[in-house]
Amino acid sequence: MADYEIIKPKVDLRKKIKILPNSSGFDPVAKAEEAMERLSLNFGNWMRDEVMKLQISWEKAEKTGLTEESVDKLFRSCHDIKGQAHTMGFPLAGLIAGSMCELIERIPDPEKLPESLLRKHVQAIAAVVNENAREEDNVVGKQLAEQLSTITEDYIEKHAPADLSESES
Repeated sequence: MADYEIIKPKVDLRKKIKILPNSSGFDPVAKAEEAMERLSLNFGNWMRDEVMKLQISWEKAEKTGLTEESVDKLFRSCHDIKGQAHTMGFPLAGLIAGSMCELIERIPDPEKLPESLLRKHVQAIAAVVNENAREEDNVVGKQLAEQLSTITEDYIEKHAPADLSESES
């Protein structure tokens, strides 16, 4: 479907640090991993908070119409989700948010953005998070992300300004 592949390198941070003599067995990587483990208990709540911000931005955009200001708020919300989703254990939400970001970036005129497609992205992100669809192989979530991505790519191909679509190729 996509003409790219996401490669997630596995880096062992232990190889990147210098062990000091007399460090009494202190392992900063282990401490960081422990801290992340403790924080991860809150990831679901934090992601739901981000989704709520996105939904509030969407509701305001529906009321006021798609303006530069409302689209900017939508973009910032979905961009935050895109950036945080993988770390917080919601990679599918990140894929969907990435598709929404690309739509907004590639169609810079708010009047040309398809409200129904934006709405579907917001709803899909909310559904993935609310259903706790954390695994990338979640059949329904993956299918939803792929379909939105395909529809978004088609829309961009047909409606993006020539200078933006040619420079991206």
